[in-house]
Amino acid sequence: MAINYEDLEDRFNCACDDAVKELSIRYDSDYRSQGPGKLNSFLEVIQWHFDNVETGFIEQNVLVRDDEAFRRIKTIARTFAKRCIDDYSKLR
Repeated sequence: MAINYEDLEDRFNCACDDAVKELSIRYDSDYRSQGPGKLNSFLEVIQWHFDNVETGFIEQNVLVRDDEAFRRIKTIARTFAKRCIDDYSKLR
């Protein structure tokens, strides 16, 4: 059965959008009031969170054996994580 890569990417983009919302809530509740010193640990949380979203999505959709799907998901996760890290880094 052929994989619909566009559908797969759309679903993973939604998962990443959800991750961004979760991270925003976490930042507001756990990091914002802690000042810039806590920001570095939050940047690590961002990377960890996207790694978990990526791994869960790959396992849930059994994509380990599909090199193209695996590559696409990793690229999207990297893009979202980088964008988040860049955005939050500006808060220093």
